[in-house]
Formats: sequence, structure tokens, C-alpha cells
Amino acid sequence: MSGLAARVALACYPPWFRERYGQELAALVEDVGGGPRVLLDLAGGATRAWLRLALAGAPEARLRRRLQATLATTWVAWCAGISSVPLLDRLLLDPPPPGTPHAVRVLVSAAWWLALAGCAVAGAGALQLTLRVLVPARDRRLVRPLLPAALLVGVEVAGALLLGQAHRPLAGFLAGLLAWVIGLGAMVLAVAIGPVVTLRRARPAAAVMRPSILPAVAVTVLLGAVAMVDGVAAALAGRTPLTLAGVAIGVGAASCSAISVTRTLRH
Repeated sequence: MSGLAARVALACYPPWFRERYGQELAALVEDVGGGPRVLLDLAGGATRAWLRLALAGAPEARLRRRLQATLATTWVAWCAGISSVPLLDRLLLDPPPPGTPHAVRVLVSAAWWLALAGCAVAGAGALQLTLRVLVPARDRRLVRPLLPAALLVGVEVAGALLLGQAHRPLAGFLAGLLAWVIGLGAMVLAVAIGPVVTLRRARPAAAVMRPSILPAVAVTVLLGAVAMVDGVAAALAGRTPLTLAGVAIGVGAASCSAISVTRTLRH
């Protein structure tokens, strides 16, 4: 299990890092083992590598890698950031504690609308890249990373419909609910990682990716708005460790996306 976790952690490093140092780092991890401390170091190193890109090569190659890194970072940040919306909705309003201000419900509703708007913008950007990269290529290697997400979406929808049926035994319902929640986490992970892997394999030109930067900027702005609204709602409702964790997810995702987008706009 630790070996699998180490491989996943290594795969989280940006493409430029894996190309230059991937083999050496993998050999080092194999020598020292994949203990918890090593995994934590790998996770921290991957985060720093994404935020502090050391792009080498010709100017066109650097621009392509910069755009690719920003689109990948924004996509993963969005998938992580919107997960805070249903989490805080559940924690703050299901059911609402006595004395919860009405403003909390209004703010949580606003967060949902912002999340839906961001999904529309992110979906439009993904569709744009699909039409310009995936469809012309007609390469099965580019489609394979997307299949787990598509399969899990179907499974989760079917599971939600089954859980919504009446006249179910309590034990069976609880077991099904637990399986559905685990599957939901796997689905979010697959939706976040699959398109990033496809983009890395496709290696589109900078001119192809440049139009998608505008949707990335819009998604980043919406991520910041979601984080701010969630933070105010959590403060009004009363801070708990779980609500603070939900707010931290949103703030962290918005910050990572903002740093990457800002560096691309300055490039």
C-alpha cells in the first residue's frame, strides 16, 4: 500500500519535474521506503513544484508548459474548492443548530450559485480544449484517463437513485450510503486527475491552450468568491474544526489557482 501511495504522490508532480528528476526521485523513494514521513515530504514537494515552476527550454516551450501547468492547476483547484460547498452545507444547515442566523442560509445558497456558475465556466473551458485537442487527435491514449471519471459518475448517479427509494432496511441503507460516499470521493479524484493526465499526454501547442486562460481566470475569481462566502457563513454560524477544515479547503484551492494564473498572466 505504501508503494502505491508513493507512486501516486510521484505522479502528482508537474510534467516538467517528472521529465527532469522523475527517475532519480523514484529511485530515492525506492531506497528509503514509502513511510508516512516520506509521503508527506513528497506531497509538500509536489505542491511547491506546481507553485514554483522551473521552466527550461526555448521560449515557446516554456510558454506551453506554463499554460499547461496553469490549466491543470486551475482544474484541480476547482474540483477541490467546490467540494467545500456541499461539505459546509451539510455541516451548517443539516439540520441548522438552534440560533443559526438566516444570513447563513442565504450565504450557503449564494455559494451554491457561485459553484454552479463556476462549473459552467469550467465546463465551457474543458469543452473548448476537447474540441481543439481531443477530437482532432482521435487518440485512445487521450481518452483512457477520462474513462474512470465517466464510469464513476454513472455509478454515483445510479447509487443516489437507489438510496432515494423508499422501504429499504436501515442496515442496508447505511452500508449503501457509506459505499456511495466513498465512491463520491473516488469520483471527485478521478474527475480532477483524468483531464490533467489527458492534457499532459496531448502536449497541445501554446496557441491551442491560450484561449482557455480566460475561463481559468474566471474560475479563479469564482473560487475566491466561494471561499469568501463560505468563510463568512462559517463565522456567523460558529466555528468548529470541521467547518474550519471546509473553509481551509476552499481558501487553499483559491490561493493555488490564483498564484498559478497570476504567474501565467505575467509570463
